[in-house]
Amino acid sequence: MPAANAAAIWYSVADSVSMISGSAGCDRLIARAQQDDVKKKLIDNTQNAVARGEFGSPTFFVGDEMFFGKDKLREVEDEIVEQLSAAQRRTA
Repeated sequence: MPAANAAAIWYSVADSVSMISGSAGCDRLIARAQQDDVKKKLIDNTQNAVARGEFGSPTFFVGDEMFFGKDKLREVEDEIVEQLSAAQRRTA
């Protein structure tokens, strides 16, 4: 990825964080993230992801199929369509 594109991505992330932190709901969001049930869910999700073979972000699962990287989104979409079609064929 060219450096200019990488800088643009990080700039937009920083912009988004800035907009969120300026909103009234930010304090509630931060407070909620500190609650034990949310922390437990994060730990559980992380352990489940590692057990399934996830090794980085972004990783997407469709059923048992794993896709790594945002460049795989088209393949994720194709797999969703395929799995839905297969399920419909089984019930028809």
